[in-house]
Amino acid sequence: MAIVKENSTEKSYFIKEGNDLLSASLIDLALPFKFGCCKGTCGVCCFKVVEGMENLSPLTKQEKTTLKAKNKNSFHHRLACQCALLEKEVLIEV
Repeated sequence: MAIVKENSTEKSYFIKEGNDLLSASLIDLALPFKFGCCKGTCGVCCFKVVEGMENLSPLTKQEKTTLKAKNKNSFHHRLACQCALLEKEVLIEV
């Protein structure tokens, strides 16, 4: 299991490693991700990574395109529908 910690509330969520974060939030409705298209094009599920970016799967081409269109820096932002938590933990802001 891997851990997603929300910075503002200090809540921790345990998810199965390798699951994309949006799918995990559909299983555990307490996870704080909003969603729209679920394909990486709308950007609704964008979140900021405070710590642990190295514990997420690599950026997808679609994710890079959407983040750029939304004026979000891909060094600090990800789309929950496009990334998976690979191991350990990540600290986020939604």
